[in-house]
Amino acid sequence: MDDTRVTSTHLSRRLRVLGSAAAGAVLAAGLAAGCSSGGGSSAASAASGTPLTVCEIAATSGPFAQLGDNDELGATAWAAMVNKAGGVLGHKITLVQENDASDPATAAALVRKCVTQVHANFIFGPEETATASAAVPIANQLKEVTLGWQSGWAGQGISAANLTSYAFPGIGNVFFADDLATVTQLIVPRHYTRVAVIEDNAPGGLGNTQYVQSLASQNGYSVVASQITNPGATDDTPQVLNLLKANPQIIVLGLIPGPDTITFIKAVRAQNPTIPISECSGCATSTFVNAVGGATAMQDVYMIGTPENVLSAIPSNSTSAPALADTRAYIAAMKAAGLGSANDISEGGEGWDTGRELTAAIESAKSTSPDAVKNALAHQALVTGGIQAYYWQRSPSNYANITQIYSAVVTVGADGSFNVLPHVGN
Repeated sequence: MDDTRVTSTHLSRRLRVLGSAAAGAVLAAGLAAGCSSGGGSSAASAASGTPLTVCEIAATSGPFAQLGDNDELGATAWAAMVNKAGGVLGHKITLVQENDASDPATAAALVRKCVTQVHANFIFGPEETATASAAVPIANQLKEVTLGWQSGWAGQGISAANLTSYAFPGIGNVFFADDLATVTQLIVPRHYTRVAVIEDNAPGGLGNTQYVQSLASQNGYSVVASQITNPGATDDTPQVLNLLKANPQIIVLGLIPGPDTITFIKAVRAQNPTIPISECSGCATSTFVNAVGGATAMQDVYMIGTPENVLSAIPSNSTSAPALADTRAYIAAMKAAGLGSANDISEGGEGWDTGRELTAAIESAKSTSPDAVKNALAHQALVTGGIQAYYWQRSPSNYANITQIYSAVVTVGADGSFNVLPHVGN
């Protein structure tokens, strides 16, 4: 079970606040995002003015391609923002993109390439738990500071020895946060008692059934069916039929965003046009909605909202202020980088988050050396914005500690707009 999973929630009008199992005090926000010194084992800070190279290991082909493409958008906006401001500690950023083709062995090999051939100072990615679990041990062996784009950390196929070295999670466990939002926003207020779960046959997907089951007794429901699909599957009809024959009132999504989710929703809607499906990650874009079949096909599909939805959903107060500020900064950076379409802004948040975390670590360390940046990350207190605002409070024994998550839950309107789910009770 992932150490960032959330176990309590407070709901206010059009707002979701998720607290992690290790919830502690709310953090202060940090600054921009960044990179470290010469690739791998180099202990010296890069000379003043020397560019810092960040290798992006992400799928631009295969079943994880939507994840990889999306993550690189936010990283591009972050690098452009940093470079326009003169760099981080005077170092401008060079991004080098590497395609892992959704293959764990390729991802692991690309870590070695980034360090020994590209001589990257830092690595962003890979983008999925399967590729990350293969890449993280190599990054740690080579002492390369890495911020991953996979969902989750402990319990996602990464050995305990590799959880507190040079590789760090760049985001929280989106799967479990989505599962909990489904419970608190839909299952409990609507008094559903029969729940089904679909999950991908990958480290991030597997575990959703177990997590949803762990929340069942205290929330008055039971998991009546679960099914597993393989990443890249083109027909989920058998799994859908097996779920529906158990007569669930809602289906909880534990699928990789992109084609896997599209394939499943289309298979469900071919059998049942209205059963609720939640929570759909990376789905609040016109491209996704059109791929599924339009607003009618997306009826009763509940999604993580856009950054603009976050701004409208979260009331401004001293606690939410850093989340709102960084979400606005993210939107502004995307627009300044020529990535201002609604789809791009909705998709690029994870790349932005990793950049923000690295810049803050370099500025805190006042150094680009790997060990100094690693130490700063291991003690990082920072708030990053986007479609999900993370309140980080890392420690040397828990790199994944997040004390709160802010996000909005939305549905698709008949006109294609994304509408924040109304308040449904505390």
